[in-house]
Amino acid sequence: MVRKLRFILTLFITSIAFAQNTEVGNVAVKTQVPAKTITNVTAFPNPLNNKSIVSFTSSMEQTVYFEVKNVLGKSVYKLKFLANSGNNEISFLKDNLTAGMYVYSIQSDTEIVSKRLVIK
Repeated sequence: MVRKLRFILTLFITSIAFAQNTEVGNVAVKTQVPAKTITNVTAFPNPLNNKSIVSFTSSMEQTVYFEVKNVLGKSVYKLKFLANSGNNEISFLKDNLTAGMYVYSIQSDTEIVSKRLVIK
């Protein structure tokens, strides 16, 4: 019985160590957290009258998805974009969108970066 309890306690401590990314005995446990691949996201001009340039930095060449949603969460614009390593720009035309606040996002395989965009 004591042996069984000791085994269960060892399993419990090991599971806590896995959750906390620590070391138990001789077993090192590390959790892989993806690094940010999209940084420096900005839109200029913002607020915009007709056109805005969304710029961002990508740490590697990757496919990203640019999306604009209205305040109700409905997608009003989508674009698949091949980002180069380094600085990138996406041209966004308001077309028939009405004045108001929108949310634009850039999504990679590992993350989503979202910001506000205002149309005058």
